[in-house]
Amino acid sequence: MPQYTVTAFRWSGTGYNAQYNTSYTATLDDDDASYQGGGDGNESISINGGAFGGSAGTPYAINVSFTDTGGTAHIETFYFFNTGGNWYFVPGPDSEFTVGATLGSYQNHTSGWNYSNITCFARGTLIETDRGRIVVEALVAGDRVLVADGSYRPLRMVMSRKLSAAEVADNPKLRPVRITAGALGHGLPERDLLVSRQHRMLVSSKISERMFVAPEVLVAAVRLTELPGIFVEPSGEPVEYFHLLCDQHEVIFAEGAPTESLFTGAEALKALSPEAYEEITLLFPELLAAQTAARSACPIPSGRQQRQLVARHLKNNKPILGCAPTGAP
Repeated sequence: MPQYTVTAFRWSGTGYNAQYNTSYTATLDDDDASYQGGGDGNESISINGGAFGGSAGTPYAINVSFTDTGGTAHIETFYFFNTGGNWYFVPGPDSEFTVGATLGSYQNHTSGWNYSNITCFARGTLIETDRGRIVVEALVAGDRVLVADGSYRPLRMVMSRKLSAAEVADNPKLRPVRITAGALGHGLPERDLLVSRQHRMLVSSKISERMFVAPEVLVAAVRLTELPGIFVEPSGEPVEYFHLLCDQHEVIFAEGAPTESLFTGAEALKALSPEAYEEITLLFPELLAAQTAARSACPIPSGRQQRQLVARHLKNNKPILGCAPTGAP
């Protein structure tokens, strides 16, 4: 099941006005996108690498004032969960609440929250297969993934590479692009999706059809960062990339959104932009030793054309999935 690793603080239990000088690493394991507390028997939580235990109580998203270590006042949402008889809370991504900050006063709250509220990077992207949605790290060669025509095709190879925080900090081009839930249109992706900068997402719209006489084209994720809800991750966190290779280039589905399998091969590599070629050689140099002929699953506009396409969607306030993609689950 997907796992989400976050920095958490153990609730003092003495009220909201308290300084927090100790943080904990919480790993939450679940089979769905929502944290539900005691009502979900499939949730389990590990604190500081300990044994996984069940969740309890009701989850809360609580707005609280606090003062950061520099003395600046804030009001932010904190995500509360209970396990092992203790309450913990998690600051949102990029929060100024760190060790040494002082929690202030309660403002208001709601019940329930989603993992997309707390994660900066979630290992566990869900891929559509003939066995349902499977986390990407559990896929192996021979597994059958859903493709654009509604059929299932076997994976030839699953490749991954872990990048340390130092590696990502040294080369900002290795930072992932975050596509927040719903940012593509039609409610997709269903959860936040993180991909490498040159990984392509499907655009299916009237605008793409007018520009390219093709209702569906593939566009690099980094080109989409001009659109609301899509951005390069600002911090150099460690990241693990997974690339799925089929016998031919395919449109597959990650978190419900149409994207591409790995596109490689002698002719395909020649057709890549310099940026995309650099990314592939940085992440998977072994591919250069086994090139095969390849054909793209659907048209891939040039970099200039991709920028124009995104600009037109932005100007007209149209989602890039203005039409339901072919074969969508």
